[in-house]
Amino acid sequence: MTRRILRSGPIIMLLATAGCGVTNQLHSVLDYRGTAIESQSASLHGIGVLTPGMPTGYESDKQALGAALGSALSESLPEGRVVALGDMLSAINTAGLARSYSDMLSEYEHTGILERESLQALGEAGHVRYLAKINLGAFDQSTDKRLSIAGIRMFDTWRATIRVHLEIWDGESGEIAWQGNDELVFAREGVKERPVSFSQVAKLAAEHLVDRLGESGNSVNDEIPPSLAASR
Repeated sequence: MTRRILRSGPIIMLLATAGCGVTNQLHSVLDYRGTAIESQSASLHGIGVLTPGMPTGYESDKQALGAALGSALSESLPEGRVVALGDMLSAINTAGLARSYSDMLSEYEHTGILERESLQALGEAGHVRYLAKINLGAFDQSTDKRLSIAGIRMFDTWRATIRVHLEIWDGESGEIAWQGNDELVFAREGVKERPVSFSQVAKLAAEHLVDRLGESGNSVNDEIPPSLAASR
């Protein structure tokens, strides 16, 4: 009995230590450019969220990505007018622009251009000058078994990778006032099963980009926001 306890002792101690919490890791590579807009200008003139662009198979995540961007903009521009995706779509439909909006997005898929007259009409409908268009480039989730002792599964790593591109269009001039890319990897390691969701990494990527609004450059971000710090 004593030998059995001694042999299992390290395992019990490791399980007890591992059970104290989870460890979050983040790596993000950002590239952004454009000085035709500043956060003060977006706050003053308003900004509306347009329907995100999604690759085949991810269409059902449009609302989640749009919500992530709207949330990031609202947090970054607390005094400004931010029209969330749902409200922007309602305004577009109420103004009788649903068909032209659909045509504009279809043309965008081929040319990467949002036609100026359509942008102006959308801005008037939402009472904003700027329109935010975020596109999903890639998303992937995976799980790795990190440690197993005596047949006991102890540590897992849940990982999510996302790549997004954000464009801020000026509804008056028709130009891209600012744009940026974020390639982000977020991993969570621990005992409890807590996968990393699409919404979590989408919000992180959107926040990183919105924080650079009006700047030009590139950066690497390895900081974990307080809300996602190691927790029990």
